Amino acid sequence: MLNGIQNFLQFINDNWTAIFIIISLIIAIVQKARSYFNKSNIEKIEVAKKQISQVVLKLITEAELDYTEWQKSGSIKRSQVIQKIFADYPILAKAADQEKIIEFIDEAINSSLKELRNIVVENTEGQSDNINQ
Repeated sequence: MLNGIQNFLQFINDNWTAIFIIISLIIAIVQKARSYFNKSNIEKIEVAKKQISQVVLKLITEAELDYTEWQKSGSIKRSQVIQKIFADYPILAKAADQEKIIEFIDEAINSSLKELRNIVVENTEGQSDNINQ
């Protein structure tokens, strides 16, 4: 019995930093989860909108890669992005005004498309500069 206690105390002594970090992470995760679940649906939708703004560029790039060989496939790509967003953020289905949500997503898609085009232009200009050197 005394040997078991001694081994336990030795284990704590050897790993106290890791134990402290794990406990701190668990506390932080529980607090974040609690604060999220205490929010109203409207606040959760606002959180989802902020995240969507950051994720749309990635989703558009994936859709562009999926349909690179297809001409005039914009509506299919748009549909794929919207479907993925609603799958990743199910709270959006609970929104009272679905039209506003779709409108918000469309605006995010349009701004991300502009950004994607700028990135492509910069990359092609950079590649042509490298070829000329």
